Amino acid sequence: MDQQHSLAGQYKRFISWQCRLRKQSVRELQGRPTMGMSAGIHSISGGDEKSRMNFLIVKQDSHDITSEFRHIIRKSQDSAEWVKNGLQILAESYYQDDFNFSIDLTALFNLESSLADALATAGHCRLLFKQDSIEYAFDFDVNQLDKDDSDFQATYWHNHLFNPSMPGQVRVLGFTPLLV
Repeated sequence: MDQQHSLAGQYKRFISWQCRLRKQSVRELQGRPTMGMSAGIHSISGGDEKSRMNFLIVKQDSHDITSEFRHIIRKSQDSAEWVKNGLQILAESYYQDDFNFSIDLTALFNLESSLADALATAGHCRLLFKQDSIEYAFDFDVNQLDKDDSDFQATYWHNHLFNPSMPGQVRVLGFTPLLV
């Protein structure tokens, strides 16, 4: 039981750290991801890093922010305006309260991604996040999200703000930490 509480506490500190990194990114780096916002992907049994990619933390109730992002993109053809308006929303208050975030992470993939295929087939992985002297590693269950899933929509529209040439058809995987 103590290990379970310790792991849950460590994960809570991880989400707080992610919020700090992301606040810094939107306020000082025009939203460019920092090293700590990406993770090395490993099998649960260990071994070398298979790949490295960015992950999104998603609010528990993401419907309103997803609607705002969708509105920003649909109201203008100017992708620079998308980024400006999106960064303003994210910088003002989005990452302020780490307790408002789901424990799940998400990642967006191309439809033909062999990495997404491998992760979905394996059904689990270990993610290692590291920046400077801070490092977090957790095991996750992996599942493909349905297009109608709120985490899929939040991930799609958040990514689309920063990538105007993103294809309309993508895959989003959900990563649920194994905290027991």
